[in-house]
Amino acid sequence: MKHMRWIAAAAASILLAACGGGSIDIVHPVKVAGDSLADSGTFGYKFTVQGTARTGTGSTPIWPEIIASENFSSLCPHYVATSVSTFNANDKCTNYAIGGGRINNLKDPTSPVSITQQLKAMGAAGFDKNDIVLIDGGGNDAADLIKAFLAAAGDKGASFAAMLTTVLDPATVQTLLAQGQTGMAQAGGLYMQALATQFAGTIKTNAVDKGAPRVVVLNVPDVTLTPQFGFVLAAIAQQQGPEAAAQLKQVFGGWVQAFNTTLGASFKDSKTVGVVDFDGTLKAMVAKPADFGLTNTATPACPVVGQDSSGLPEYDFPTCTAAALSAQTPPVGATGGANWWKTWLFSDSFHPTPRGHELMADAVRKLL
Repeated sequence: MKHMRWIAAAAASILLAACGGGSIDIVHPVKVAGDSLADSGTFGYKFTVQGTARTGTGSTPIWPEIIASENFSSLCPHYVATSVSTFNANDKCTNYAIGGGRINNLKDPTSPVSITQQLKAMGAAGFDKNDIVLIDGGGNDAADLIKAFLAAAGDKGASFAAMLTTVLDPATVQTLLAQGQTGMAQAGGLYMQALATQFAGTIKTNAVDKGAPRVVVLNVPDVTLTPQFGFVLAAIAQQQGPEAAAQLKQVFGGWVQAFNTTLGASFKDSKTVGVVDFDGTLKAMVAKPADFGLTNTATPACPVVGQDSSGLPEYDFPTCTAAALSAQTPPVGATGGANWWKTWLFSDSFHPTPRGHELMADAVRKLL
């Protein structure tokens, strides 16, 4: 009987250790850098359909928060906006991501809206042996590049050239732009490759070399699959014909692929950094929505509230709530009754719904 009690006690101690009561650590603090896809509420809301609260308890869990919760950790915004462009830092919070974040933040390179600056701040704070670092970025950079390319007809390529020369040799840019649209397309690809190399170097210097034990980076999804660029390409098709729109879609998708190939190669042999193929995941969702429990991957769920300066639809996240969507009459063709929006992929024209965030978390979870 004494022997049996000893076995039971030993088993209990092992179970306790496995549950965090002994020497096995199961709490993994999560640290985040990125853009609106990963922002926990810098501006007082999240860039998705809002829950019963905009931030904190009751708010919609976004993908890094789902991962944090599963690792017995929690997230709150490190930066709190006091205006559109000024922020206070909260050192108790470890989600450095800010809506509008860019790798190459042209307007203010030293602002924390720069993902480079976010990573520098995170690295300066240091890492623990149990930390998980989650990073996303590049989607807004790709969108900026596309918009500058499309504006070339109006500004004779000035904004496109200015953007390119922030990471490429000016002489190379000048030579390529002199070749017309073919050279412009090639220059865009070189820009995205250089940006990925720069991004990888920033991650290595400020996370890996500073002791971050596990780093997960999402690659860039093909932004032409978002409703925003669906609207843009549809307008081009109407003005210039379907063939022109298809060609541009291929060019823009090629730029994203150039970034992702370079980013993946940068960490191919890393034992610390893993790259999640968010691009491949989004393409799979669009190709076979039912496989992911989706019924709509093209239309934003949030209501349109106006138009921006370029004529694209505008949305208001603070008023796009789960309760409001469930209370409205479902759009024509939508299924699921009041829960119709729960199987849609996009909340507005560029950001995922809560279901979209769950699917992003799935992709990260598999890699972890």
